[in-house]
Amino acid sequence: MKRILNRLGLLALLGLWLTPVAQADVLDDVRRGTNVRLNAARIHVKGNDYATGYWLLPKAPGSLNLNVPARDFGINSDLVLHLYGSRSGNVLTWTFDDTLPSPYYLGGANSVTRVRGTLKAFARQVRGADDPFCAHSSCPHNVELVLTSGSQVWVDGYTDIIIKVGWTEPVTVRQFVAYAGVPRPRLASVRVLTSTNRCQSPDPTELIGEVTLSSPAPTGGALVELLSVDASVGVLNVRVPEAQRTARFTMRLPPDWSGPTVIQASSGGIRQTLKVAVFKCIVEVFPFKYWQFLPASSIPRFLLNGGALVARLANQESDTLITAKSVAYPLQEVLKADRVEVKGVNGSGDVFGTAYTSKGPSAFRLKSSTVKSGAELWVDGYEALLGNAHGTPLVRWPDDKDTVYLVDEVGPMKHEGLAGLASGRIFFNALGESASTVATSKGARAVRIVRKEQQVLVDEESEVTALNDVGQVLGTVRGSDKKLRPFRWSSKEGVQWLPLPEGFVSGKAVSLNTSGWAVGTATSEDGKTQAAFISTPDGKKSVPLSQVAPEELTKAGYRFVEALAVSDDFEVLVRAIDGQGQTVHLVLRP
Repeated sequence: MKRILNRLGLLALLGLWLTPVAQADVLDDVRRGTNVRLNAARIHVKGNDYATGYWLLPKAPGSLNLNVPARDFGINSDLVLHLYGSRSGNVLTWTFDDTLPSPYYLGGANSVTRVRGTLKAFARQVRGADDPFCAHSSCPHNVELVLTSGSQVWVDGYTDIIIKVGWTEPVTVRQFVAYAGVPRPRLASVRVLTSTNRCQSPDPTELIGEVTLSSPAPTGGALVELLSVDASVGVLNVRVPEAQRTARFTMRLPPDWSGPTVIQASSGGIRQTLKVAVFKCIVEVFPFKYWQFLPASSIPRFLLNGGALVARLANQESDTLITAKSVAYPLQEVLKADRVEVKGVNGSGDVFGTAYTSKGPSAFRLKSSTVKSGAELWVDGYEALLGNAHGTPLVRWPDDKDTVYLVDEVGPMKHEGLAGLASGRIFFNALGESASTVATSKGARAVRIVRKEQQVLVDEESEVTALNDVGQVLGTVRGSDKKLRPFRWSSKEGVQWLPLPEGFVSGKAVSLNTSGWAVGTATSEDGKTQAAFISTPDGKKSVPLSQVAPEELTKAGYRFVEALAVSDDFEVLVRAIDGQGQTVHLVLRP
């Protein structure tokens, strides 16, 4: 389901706080539900105790009214209490006033003829295993009702010794706990979204996971409880938002962690486990065995894990998503827009961009694996800049080119650390770090941005070309001789200069995956020869892709002249010249 946010998000949320009666909440779920389960009730009247537990009380959907037979409380009477329900905020009030079909004998010459009163119950959303009858089965209710102040019950009757003497006796309600609402969705799956093809990081890092429910979450959302068997891996419970089926969560990895651990997830009485580990580091140059050609005359723009990519097809002004199986999805058709411009992708399979319609621009996020479902997030009036692995977009307002906004659950809010950078190229990772090229009094400089702090990485003319999810920055320096020199920066190693393939004197690295592998394009001394290259994570070796490309392609005369992107799955997007001198684009796979 698409979530729509706009500039008035905060004001709208405030309006909901100020008008709780009109707001959808848990008592709306009680109204929609079809029964109330009375877990425990105990009353005391005229020296007698009456108790019951775990009764299903029928209730018609769309109503708060109940009809409760007295026999359900262990009372041998044909009385049926007609409870008329109303609500105020999160308090449900039942009123009743019923005359018994025939007097009910209590003993000691006392009989009851009438029952009347008011029951008030506070409603709260059931979280996780709070429902004691929901440990190992599908949970039928999502709201707990607990007796609160203001409840008063009386019975009227008489004492018959010689003559009948009428009396009214208050009833002491000693316990009342019930469950109502709608069935809580069961947990359908839990999985890791980001690639685990990464080397152990000396710094704390994150993996992104996703939980999916069997049906949309009810009012108030649905809680999924999460636990890591390895206590050093941080993971918190996640709430699936109302009317949605999926939510993302973060696994915080300690320094140098490779695993494994087991993540336990539970919701709706269902528990699932997920084994998580970071794969063994690949540090040696590897050969590519497979390839995928892009449609002729297409201009590739972004590469996703798994081989899907975004391209601009010939004679079109809108972007198209092309799957690993070469199925093309024109995004303007998917989003029903006049034009779609993709601005970024992430390691979780998200695509971020702007859809332009007659109403103006709208920033969006969609999942590449379910592209036909359309946008998951839609921000009216804004233009997209990019997004990170959590699915958090950065956007800008068309009339304010210098301000960057981060989109959270409420809506866009200003990112103070990126002020003045909206018109340039920004990189944004899962750790909340950013990187960009900033104009200074000394010229352009590559900087890393954490919150509001900017750190100049190289005190020479330089630019940022990539930022990965373990905090490494890729960039290029332009020397005084005008030659380009690629570098990689990390908080532990600082600046590390990447070597160029033998025979080349200038080069630019353009893409970096989470394992530290970088790709770029090198240029010869005379400027007439270009070659795509790949650099190892230790920064000690750069190899032309022609040396590791599929043998069939090199035998056919293909020359790999420009590297465009490398994914966490070690797929490389390249521009090549075929044996007939024609330009082609293809994805190389190991």
